[in-house]
Amino acid sequence: MKIYDISLSLSANTVRWVTAQPFELIERKRMSRGDSNNSSSMHTSAHAGTHVDAPFHFVPDGRTIDSLPLELFIGPARVCAVEAVGQITANEIGGLNLDGEKRVLFKTRNSTLLHQPTYDPTFVSFSVDGARALVALGVQLVGLDYLSVARADEQVPVHRAFLDQGIILLEGVDLSEVPPGRYELICPPVKLAGSDGAPCRAILRELE
Repeated sequence: MKIYDISLSLSANTVRWVTAQPFELIERKRMSRGDSNNSSSMHTSAHAGTHVDAPFHFVPDGRTIDSLPLELFIGPARVCAVEAVGQITANEIGGLNLDGEKRVLFKTRNSTLLHQPTYDPTFVSFSVDGARALVALGVQLVGLDYLSVARADEQVPVHRAFLDQGIILLEGVDLSEVPPGRYELICPPVKLAGSDGAPCRAILRELE
């Protein structure tokens, strides 16, 4: 049974959102300097690397990361490869036969952009009608292989189309080595109290 790690490794070189601060691992103690142990702290965004968006990210009274049920993050998932150049629209969604799917991850040309150190504003995102099409299908979790489901100039309408309906967003997944198909997804976010988002370790496991 093959397991795919679809998480980005967090470092100062990891691609980050255009307005996000750089990731910093602070070496508080190091045995190489004579300390009794190695100890580090982090300075980063809650939306760094592979992460989950909770509704509270764009919905004032939306649920926060720590209040989301764990079962959302563990279970069958479908990986779909789409050829969209700019946006994933309702037309693309309609051609994927997603009836009954609860967790869907979208593999696009973004999978190569994730391995570049600088943010690329031309990444494939969702249109508002594409988001609404997934809502209409009853999908509960949507994943995309870039740092956001929406481009910088459409952050509010696209996120609200998903998050107003309680759909959880898994962003920054590395699907470059994952063939399209059905898997078991495991991606619980770090339990940050009251947070709008949190990093996670996301994996896909082949179904028996």
